[in-house]
Amino acid sequence: MEIIVVLVDSEEPENVGAAARAMHTMGYNTLRLVRPKADYLGEKALALAHGSQHVLQQAQVYDALGDAIADCDLACATTARHRYEKHHYTSVRDLPGYLQAKGPWLQRVAIVFGGERSGLKSADIEACDVLTNVPQHQLQPSLNLAQAVMVYSFVLSAEQTQVQIADQRLNSEAMPPAEYASLKRLLQQLMGRIGLPARYQGYVMHGIARLGQEDLYMIHKLRSAVDHALDQALTGKENQ
Repeated sequence: MEIIVVLVDSEEPENVGAAARAMHTMGYNTLRLVRPKADYLGEKALALAHGSQHVLQQAQVYDALGDAIADCDLACATTARHRYEKHHYTSVRDLPGYLQAKGPWLQRVAIVFGGERSGLKSADIEACDVLTNVPQHQLQPSLNLAQAVMVYSFVLSAEQTQVQIADQRLNSEAMPPAEYASLKRLLQQLMGRIGLPARYQGYVMHGIARLGQEDLYMIHKLRSAVDHALDQALTGKENQ
């Protein structure tokens, strides 16, 4: 399913740039602008896009919302205001399930956001198929445009994105049995070396049996550092 973000009557270039960045971080790159007042290719917008400038550079511009969503199977209007007309509101929390329930015929979906001052106009609401919102504790202050785009982008992509963060653990591999046996032996020698009572030595040995691989490697590093420090201290005393 392709998600298209449509910004209508956007006024602040910083918001448009930040919205592009929010989209791109969640894997969405198709942005359409309807009657933009903001300079979406200006310095402010490009600076806030930060690594997502291509989203702005490839954005398509339309004079009418109907033209921007003409090729979409479903258009979801977003709003933070209660409308006097009778509408059914679908929470952003429920939107993924709502879209998935439509099955394979739903290929392209537009998420439509209004301008910063007053949101979507009634005519733009009527052009869409679904009215959706972000439940808030209170309506003031409401989310700004870029924040709203981030919320929708995150919720809609939650099942298909993975956090790409390098593994920063000391060691992500399981400790081999021989190395674990060596750690136990060397740790016991260290505890004897510093005069730790046998009772507490038992607590430590039982404790490391419950540790995970990362913690075991950390204990191994700590044991090695303490042994080295003791060796250095003893060498210093002998040289005095």
